[in-house]
Amino acid sequence: MAAWTPTNEGVLQLVNLLTLYQQPGTNQGQILQQLEAYKAYPDFNNYLAFIFATGEQLSTEVRQSAGLLLKNNLSKQYQGLPADFRAYIKGALLPLLGNASRELRHTAGTIASVIVGLGHLEEWPELAGALPNCLQAQDPNVLDGALDTLYKILEDYPREVETPVASAGGAPESKLVVPPLLRLMQSAAEDVRRSSVACLNLMAKSMPAGLQDNVDSFLQGLFALANDTSNRVRKEVVSGLVSATSALPDRLAPFMAQLVEYMLASNEHSDAAVALAAAEFWTAYLDLQLDPQALRPFLPRLIPVLLKNMVFDEYDDEVAEAEAAEGAGASQKEDRDQDLKPFTHKGAREHGAEATEDGAAADGEAGAGGDDDDEVFSAWNLRKCSAEALDMLSNNYGDDLLPVLLPIVQQRLQDSNWRSRESAILALGAIAHGCHAGLQPFLEGMVHMLLPALRDARPMVRIITCWTLARYSHWLFLGVVERGAAGRPLLDEVVAGVLASMADNNKFVQAAAVSALAVVVETAAEGHDGPDKLLEPYLKAILEALAMALSRYTRRGVVVTYDALSCTARVLGPRMADPALAAIILPALVHKFTAAQLTDKDLLATMECLANVTPHVGRAVEPYAKALYDGAIALASLYMRAAAQQPGAAGAAAAAAAPSAAGAAAVEYDPNYVVLALDVISGLSQGLHASIESLVAASPLVQMLTTCCQDPSPDVRQSAFALVGDLASACVAHLLPVLDSLVACALALLELPRITEASLASANNACWSLGEVVIKVEPERIAPHAEAIAHRMTSILSYQGRMPPSILENCSIALGRTAWRCPEVLAPHLGHFAGPWCAQLRNIRDGTEKEHAFLGLCRLVRINPEGALPAFPMLCAAFASWQRVGCEGLRNEMNQILQLYKANLIATGRWEQVFTSVPERVRGKLAVMFGAPL
Repeated sequence: MAAWTPTNEGVLQLVNLLTLYQQPGTNQGQILQQLEAYKAYPDFNNYLAFIFATGEQLSTEVRQSAGLLLKNNLSKQYQGLPADFRAYIKGALLPLLGNASRELRHTAGTIASVIVGLGHLEEWPELAGALPNCLQAQDPNVLDGALDTLYKILEDYPREVETPVASAGGAPESKLVVPPLLRLMQSAAEDVRRSSVACLNLMAKSMPAGLQDNVDSFLQGLFALANDTSNRVRKEVVSGLVSATSALPDRLAPFMAQLVEYMLASNEHSDAAVALAAAEFWTAYLDLQLDPQALRPFLPRLIPVLLKNMVFDEYDDEVAEAEAAEGAGASQKEDRDQDLKPFTHKGAREHGAEATEDGAAADGEAGAGGDDDDEVFSAWNLRKCSAEALDMLSNNYGDDLLPVLLPIVQQRLQDSNWRSRESAILALGAIAHGCHAGLQPFLEGMVHMLLPALRDARPMVRIITCWTLARYSHWLFLGVVERGAAGRPLLDEVVAGVLASMADNNKFVQAAAVSALAVVVETAAEGHDGPDKLLEPYLKAILEALAMALSRYTRRGVVVTYDALSCTARVLGPRMADPALAAIILPALVHKFTAAQLTDKDLLATMECLANVTPHVGRAVEPYAKALYDGAIALASLYMRAAAQQPGAAGAAAAAAAPSAAGAAAVEYDPNYVVLALDVISGLSQGLHASIESLVAASPLVQMLTTCCQDPSPDVRQSAFALVGDLASACVAHLLPVLDSLVACALALLELPRITEASLASANNACWSLGEVVIKVEPERIAPHAEAIAHRMTSILSYQGRMPPSILENCSIALGRTAWRCPEVLAPHLGHFAGPWCAQLRNIRDGTEKEHAFLGLCRLVRINPEGALPAFPMLCAAFASWQRVGCEGLRNEMNQILQLYKANLIATGRWEQVFTSVPERVRGKLAVMFGAPL
């Protein structure tokens, strides 16, 4: 194929647009629309690369605009480009890495990193060979470009440095770049020293071969730069030593005392970046569970340093924002898009052993926005890192911290400077978990001292007080459990104080208060039976406060409220189905959904909350069900239509499946809308059960589902299969017309090569939904698929590599349910899968799903006992895995199977030989289960 060349007309049109875009007063939106239209041309990215790489007569701003537009396009389109176009773009970029313009070479480095991430370094051997050479260049521009590009690749795709380089005899890239980087650590140029250490630090996290070979030189280089005059270099050196402590603790053990001294000094450094890097050392040390006694002698010096660094700076943006929201009406100033964190879907329900309900975080406080509540306000900084270090120290050294810490805290609490008071309250919150024994006698007095701080004149004091009080809620609930009504007053005061703070006029205090409420509610469920009983006196007030927040808060506060409401619904569970309680919260929540435009970005968080709440409110959602269902269908249709604008077969499939939706062409496709629309319908299905049937019957949902189950996005597939399982339970008749297609989709996802880390959750849900469908439809509808299901499940259960427990559990259950429904089809094949199947059945929790699986197993063994005989020890171990068999029929069936084996094997003289192969503890458990030894 002839080499690609641009037309003069095409270049001129693009240059004119990019030039106009830079000029003040032009309609930039209109220009962006014109540039967007150019994406329809297959070689548009080649034109951008040509202008970026060869436009020496153009301004740097125009060329950089072309480069940034190219980067954005490639991040979505690179893998679909023809090979010769990709080759052209890479060839155009490579010389730019050493361009005289820092802006252009750094933009080129960013684009190169994107290409490496999408196409891998092995597909760009020219870059792999150029980087080591450029790191030895005399030209400072070439050297800077190489360091910048390598850093970006290491930051985003660290494993790429293990790519073999053909021109170097197959040596990994790391072995080629590490030696020159080590030499550059000694450069006279500050930027070069800093960049070389920064690149090596990124590699130290994974220790590729090239760095492993040069560990001693790396450590010696860091020690040599320990007192570098440049703060920027010093910061990287400290970060490098922290990374080395994590990766090479044994190497640094002989120098640990000197290293701790160095980190203490660096932690007090006047440069905040150096101090922050050093503060990370304490958490790294404690995370690694290194010798606590080695750090103990330094605690009297370390704790004051951490407390000092926990005081807000005089000119802190976080403080300025909160103070600015104090004026009359200021709290109602609506948040802008840039004020909100980008939406991150917490994940649809994943069914299996490792999944947590409603996609909630396994850690209660993290799931409720607990320990990092103040992340609502700003990024990670020295203050927060120091507080985390103090938290971890308290968990490791407990009350031993108090003699040093409490005098400082008590002094600061009396300080007229609010920043000192705030840091003291932060410290009390940080040690709440680790120093509880020593603080327990002072708990009531401390709470009474903190409660007035909820009304402090300074917003940051009110904010941190909410957080700290919530951190002590475990001990408050424990007081109620141990002392009954006598323990209630203190908890009453804290809950009342937090709820009152939710009505604060400052939107930042509001967010802190609602996050604190979430922690209190979550804590009620930690280790306590009946959390709804512990929370009973407050349920109405809590839900009223959350409803008020949804109607009154600005956008950022509403997002935090959604998290708190999801947490509350999860903790209260069926108690939320009380019509009186559901009626408090549902009108406000449903209004947030129905009043929004279909393209509203805030809808994503709203739908996620709805999907978490509706399963728990049960039939109480019925008055709102049609509005929610129709809205979810409209959203899914709109964004599936938008997907149709995407190139490729997936777009065509989406177009065919989605009903007509006006405005789709104006919507930028975002799979999150489809995911969450499906999750909302899943929530309704769980809440309404069979009552959802009329809504499904009158909609195109089932046809849409068959497309979503094949969607390129694993998140869409995950939610789609979760909904298939829910509909199978609620109204399986509507799935029958597409049953064959759904089974085929599920089995395709469960092919071993397709089960990757990225697709695991969708494969899990596909497997789970298959089991739900099997158990609900007539056996004759499943019989044609039974052998295919068994084959796919067996391939996973027999896999010799690592397979997550969740999918093994789902496969075992799906196979058991298929066996229960279609025993005659599967019984002849029992010998092929009895062993691995029984081995996995042992690991399933007692419950209905396990009963189904064992009923299927028993049916197959009844029909083909010889098929299971080679796996007899595993069969006995599976039977013995029950803690308590709730189904008496199943218990009798298992007993009869064992007795039949015994009778038949005694008759053939094989009983003693077979039964002695069963482990003694299993034999003992079976004797207990069935009332007599076999």
